[in-house]
Amino acid sequence: MLRKLLKWTGLVILFIVAGIAIATMLRQHLTYDAPYPNIKASTDTAIIAKGKHIALVEKGCVHCHSPINNIDSMLKKGEEPSLAGAKKFDTPFGTFFTPNITPDAATGIGNMTDGELARVLRYGVKSNGEAVLPFMQGQDMSDEDMTALISYLRSLKPVENSVPENQFSLMGRFAKAFVVKPSIPESAATIAKK
Repeated sequence: MLRKLLKWTGLVILFIVAGIAIATMLRQHLTYDAPYPNIKASTDTAIIAKGKHIALVEKGCVHCHSPINNIDSMLKKGEEPSLAGAKKFDTPFGTFFTPNITPDAATGIGNMTDGELARVLRYGVKSNGEAVLPFMQGQDMSDEDMTALISYLRSLKPVENSVPENQFSLMGRFAKAFVVKPSIPESAATIAKK
């Protein structure tokens, strides 16, 4: 009787684990609907200067999106670190690389529209509809600040820098499947479509 109970318990556990593994695998590329904010980059130097302050100081985009290690000393000297991405972060959820946010068309944001950039910053949804990892700090930005930041990014010199793909651990794949979601208010969109 005990052997039979252990056998059935083992089978139930095996089915549960297999079900979770299959569900995790199937949910790796969930897509979401999110609006495209009506943001247009400007060439006004005052707006670009404000965007530079947002990227390099206020929101600190430079600390993740620059491959350079001595950022603070560069900033103190008035130098502008590159935002070519590829900074590596090793976590229990996997190894992650920050994207190139210079206007390079092949490896950066050069082929993205201003609305697509604003959607990533405000709602955490990429051009392909997938959620970005939840480290962005743009959700609370006003349209004015968003315009300034995107204007600054558009003004940068394009840097060709291919960034490696993120490598998720098992725990990271589970989190991507069931935990990571964009920050879309219910009033702004219908969330979760496959």
